[in-house]
Amino acid sequence: MRYLIIVLQFLIINHNAWGQDKNLLLHQKHFDKELKEWTETFNNFDLSVFKVEDTLHFDNNFKNDFSNYKKFLSTYKPIITYSSDSSQFIDIYSYQLNLERKGNYYCATPDLEQVIFLCNPQKKYWNRIWFGTNSQWADEIIWISKTKFILVGVIKSVDYKNKPFIFLGDTDKQILVSYLSKNKNSYQSKSGYSSPKLKRLRIRGI
Repeated sequence: MRYLIIVLQFLIINHNAWGQDKNLLLHQKHFDKELKEWTETFNNFDLSVFKVEDTLHFDNNFKNDFSNYKKFLSTYKPIITYSSDSSQFIDIYSYQLNLERKGNYYCATPDLEQVIFLCNPQKKYWNRIWFGTNSQWADEIIWISKTKFILVGVIKSVDYKNKPFIFLGDTDKQILVSYLSKNKNSYQSKSGYSSPKLKRLRIRGI
């Protein structure tokens, strides 16, 4: 009987831990601080009405060549986002912007599609983790630990309004837990969102 009680306690603890991991309200402070500019582009934004939609595995089908690593950093380092220990970074801009240096500024040749890359130089991992389109794309990325991050963006509704979506990512498990708002009246303003990170470079064409 005692063994059964211990097993049940273990299952309950682990169930609660998993449930908490999927509870976005545990990350409210990040939406009030680092992601505040993004949340303020939506009317009626309320983290409590977001529900888990799906769990996605990293794509892992667009491997980057590390022979281009130094050249990549010479252009994009100011706008990529490093983990708290700087061991890895996520890049949500390079594929879509396709920057080319022109004197003291960069010229963008924007693509409608978006590729999100994760890079861990020590593990020689530099691969695509998610693919965005002109109907769903990422706006911003922040790390909340050495291995976990929050990726936020928009998805087009049937009436062509930009609705918020949120990913909780885990680089150890290589998964993205996706969330969608259940508030049908929450949508992004026409001006949209532009990350402050992009101001670190002089970019023309966006």
